[in-house]
Amino acid sequence: TQQIELLAEQAKEQLRKRKARNSLASFIEYLDIGFTPARHQLRLIAELEAVERGDTKRLMVFMPPGSAKSTYSSVLFPPWFMGRNPQHSVLGCSNTTDLAESFSRRVRNIVNGPGYRACFGFGIAEDNAGAGHWETTRGGEFFAAGVGAAIAGRRADLGLIDDPIKTREEADSERIRQKHWEWYLNDFLPRLK
Repeated sequence: TQQIELLAEQAKEQLRKRKARNSLASFIEYLDIGFTPARHQLRLIAELEAVERGDTKRLMVFMPPGSAKSTYSSVLFPPWFMGRNPQHSVLGCSNTTDLAESFSRRVRNIVNGPGYRACFGFGIAEDNAGAGHWETTRGGEFFAAGVGAAIAGRRADLGLIDDPIKTREEADSERIRQKHWEWYLNDFLPRLK
């Protein structure tokens, strides 16, 4: 009976891994990070899954502060996306390079964790594991940059821009809005594969 129980546990674990590889919500549950998505977050998860499938080419997320949009979009989605697309590259941008690198570190730490390795079978390449630029052992890559920063020479299968405007003053400035828009059109969009 012990062997049967062991085999049953192994089968359960394999099923959990399969579900985690196929569903972002199940992946979050598999990581066991201490929270369960609320209804509005499940809606965001469904939209992010549509991005990964290629059904949605561009997604803009507008949610109130504190609704965990960055946690789901910029921290939990990229590792799942990379797990499903091991050789793809991600370009993660935010209003400053410092904030973009903060998201990058959180993503990197998930990809480098034992749960991720158990689920997807790979992790971070030891020779390239910086905060703002790192690679996986399967050839995937994550590059973090601030809005307006030089990203020439980078290519991405997935591009994220989280909080491109840092202050209300910037949001009210037509000059800064135009500058960000030109960066988006002339620098960010051409980087997408």
